[in-house]
Amino acid sequence: METFYLVDFENVHNEGLENIASLKKEDHIHIFSTENALNIRMDIIFSREIDIEGHIVPVRKQSLDMHLVSYLGHLLGKHGKKCSYVIISKDTDYDNIIKFWKEEGYQNISRKQKICESSATQKKVTSQTTATIQAANSKIQAGMGYNLSGNERSELNQFMQHGLLAMGYPGNNANLICKYVVAHCNDERMLNKIHNDIRKEFDDYSEIYDDVKLLLGRFVDNKNKNKVPPKRESQVRSFFGQHFKKKIYVDKKEKIISIILNAQTRQQVNNNLLKLYSDGNVVKHIYQTIQPIIKDLPGK
Repeated sequence: METFYLVDFENVHNEGLENIASLKKEDHIHIFSTENALNIRMDIIFSREIDIEGHIVPVRKQSLDMHLVSYLGHLLGKHGKKCSYVIISKDTDYDNIIKFWKEEGYQNISRKQKICESSATQKKVTSQTTATIQAANSKIQAGMGYNLSGNERSELNQFMQHGLLAMGYPGNNANLICKYVVAHCNDERMLNKIHNDIRKEFDDYSEIYDDVKLLLGRFVDNKNKNKVPPKRESQVRSFFGQHFKKKIYVDKKEKIISIILNAQTRQQVNNNLLKLYSDGNVVKHIYQTIQPIIKDLPGK
């Protein structure tokens, strides 16, 4: 697949071109700069035969950005979805343009801070970076636990949907990616299987996979954050057994305990008890009785 690199030279300077030797014959570079820009190092550009074209634009506010984005539209119109397009810049304002085109169905558009690293450079990944990746993978695998219930899988699907849409993925692509994630969320080699499915479907699978892992990490963090400590649950269950022995309470034991454990405020406890019981006197009795175990919650 051909790839077009559009370089915001005023933003990344020569550092953005350092890995230019890693490109292939089917890759193309368009460098946008003004007369005020730093000199482009010729040893970087002419280190090998590469298709490079320079564009000198007027020195005005956001002039370079507008010219680069306009030329991106020209390339999209000329080459369509059969090619990839990479904006080389640290400027996150380009992300809105990328989001727009992805919503129009052009998934092979991205932004990077420099030309992709060569295979030789990639082999020099530090042990710290490798350890970080392994730690992130381990956190996801341990946090998912491979035993998500039906409700938890629905929560995961909703969480991933919202996250992907917020990142600018079109609805159809978000649905497909979520399908893969939920399908493998209880598999022992979950991440590998998700990666392989995404790779079969998308040309820019590596970036999509990174986004998926980012969202899975957030899902695990939220799951752990909302997890009730065993000691707390044991305390509530013991208290319930001591103070609620009548059938009217025992019949709804698990729901009452769940209300107490999951409430963020005392008002939530009271409101959820009112949904459980239509009799206000019953709710009043429960609420007054459980004061010792909800005293640390905010509210009255």
